[in-house]
Amino acid sequence: MKARSLKLGSTLALMLMASGSFLASASTNGYKMVLIEDTPGAAALQAGQFDQGISETLNSSVEVDNFSRQMSLCVGFTKSGQLQQAATACDNAVTAAQQFHHVSSGEKREMRAYALTNRGVLQLLQNNNLAALADFKRAAELSRSDVSLHNLQRLEVALNKASNGLDVAMVSAE
Repeated sequence: MKARSLKLGSTLALMLMASGSFLASASTNGYKMVLIEDTPGAAALQAGQFDQGISETLNSSVEVDNFSRQMSLCVGFTKSGQLQQAATACDNAVTAAQQFHHVSSGEKREMRAYALTNRGVLQLLQNNNLAALADFKRAAELSRSDVSLHNLQRLEVALNKASNGLDVAMVSAE
């Protein structure tokens, strides 16, 4: 593993992405996913080139840590609608964050929070609002980052509106 990969936790460079689209769009519902910068395929995924990004992530000869790779695959498969593969990658990212040995416990919590945030967005696409809420809440407990708090607050507002009969459609991440 390169020194750059070993420093992942301390430099944890992120790209936040609206789950509705990677491109700026007024129609996005505003849920966000996280990619780790400098991971093979991340630039293509951010540009909305999902198949290319997935391919670059899977086939790269560059040595990269499993957490970063699984985060990219989680986002790529989620955004391309390959939800079965996305579920595996998102779960693997959560596990990889817990098993990362080269960072402090605080950085490990932050990494796990980002993985849970991504998995929460996937849960919304699978119409599993309660699982998404659980992932977003746990992410916010682990790291009070802007993205974790944003997704949690957005879903809570949507669920409150839905429980009041105002707008059930807003809960979906699509």
